[in-house]
Amino acid sequence: MTRGHRPLPTDLPDTLRSGVPIGLLILAAAVPPARLFVLAGLVAGFAVALGRGAPVRWTWAAPIPVAISLCWGLLPAPTADPLGGDCTDPGSPPAVWRLAEAVLALAAIAALAYVLRARGGDLGLHWPARPVVRLAVAGAVILGPLGLVLGALLARPFFGDFDLDLSRPGFIVPALVFAIANGVMEELSYRGALLGWTSRVTGTWLALVGQAVVFGIAHGGADVGGSPILLMVALGVGGFLAGVIALRTRSLLVPIAWHVALDLPLYAYLACRE
Repeated sequence: MTRGHRPLPTDLPDTLRSGVPIGLLILAAAVPPARLFVLAGLVAGFAVALGRGAPVRWTWAAPIPVAISLCWGLLPAPTADPLGGDCTDPGSPPAVWRLAEAVLALAAIAALAYVLRARGGDLGLHWPARPVVRLAVAGAVILGPLGLVLGALLARPFFGDFDLDLSRPGFIVPALVFAIANGVMEELSYRGALLGWTSRVTGTWLALVGQAVVFGIAHGGADVGGSPILLMVALGVGGFLAGVIALRTRSLLVPIAWHVALDLPLYAYLACRE
């Protein structure tokens, strides 16, 4: 279950050090005040490893895009009109804010890939076989409408009692901006850089489990109405399965397509909630 490469040869100290960056990222996800310090530490560690030409330069680079996204989460995010006035606006604050975050994180991935001379396959940027493409499209077509219809019901244990106003078809434009930005950013950050680059040194399983743990913890924010533990576990399992799919198909197409579809009701929650 790999993307077509064996782990790079490392000595024992490097092998032990390769687990430090993802451990720091788990700390950043769990303890928001530590995020800026963790990001600075990851960048410094990457610079040192890069200067040494050490294989662990991959494991120090891998968490940086996620750490940038976590630090972005420290900023006060603009909120949509509580009366639904922004629901159909292409410039809706949640959509624009998430797009800006995605541009920042994706720019970091591109810069790191250039410095590392990384291959696109290490990020899952590979167009898969036709059956996988059909699976991605079919899943998105099913999950998108289903999520919009059942999203409020399924999310109530986590976010309280609410309903979504889906009576205005124009909401789909900002919803797609939000969902595409978030889906592409998170899949390339977690299942692309964090999983793909870390596994070059640690092998598959540590990278697969590590990215799932970070993904789950990072989504247990203060906006969760019920117990965040259940949500973190659910999203951690989802992140693990998305990682397995990415590894099996050697592509991020299915995780991105499904992630985008499932984020449509998330936009509706932020901007079209009754």
